Amino acid sequence: MIKWKNTTYPSTFIGLSDELAKVRSMLSAEIYNDKTEKYRGNQEHSIQSLGIFAELVARHIMDSNRGVKYKAAPLIDKKPVVGADIILEGIGELNYVDVKGIRSNGNALRVNFKAHNNTKKKVTHYLFIQPLNALYARFCWFKHEDVSDWDVVMSTYTECYELVIPKNN
Repeated sequence: MIKWKNTTYPSTFIGLSDELAKVRSMLSAEIYNDKTEKYRGNQEHSIQSLGIFAELVARHIMDSNRGVKYKAAPLIDKKPVVGADIILEGIGELNYVDVKGIRSNGNALRVNFKAHNNTKKKVTHYLFIQPLNALYARFCWFKHEDVSDWDVVMSTYTECYELVIPKNN
């Protein structure tokens, strides 16, 4: 069962995500091109934009909760960041969070199979964020080990773990 929570977000995140996605795509053109297995075809911009949007909303969620201490990875860097998007201080521990965006009409939570099993990428939790409209999004959390139990499927470009979102959820 997916335990969703709703949140608001500044509407400027939509345009900002689009602008930053253009820059991020230019910087990572050598990695996400048709000669690599990470190629995403004509969906590159929308995938980048959704990812940036999710990371902005995640930061907004952290900032909206008083007392939460976290460090966020840069939204734009010369190369894609391999580590966690957010390092969150827990009680006596650090949580390494990978933020994932879900399209508004998306019907599944997905995590790249190779990235999930990459021992060099430290992730303890996944935070999934799905925009509902221009002001609201919903989000849910999963532990890394829980994702390992999901179905493994072939998505458009790569193998991934998948959890279908029930229709009434």
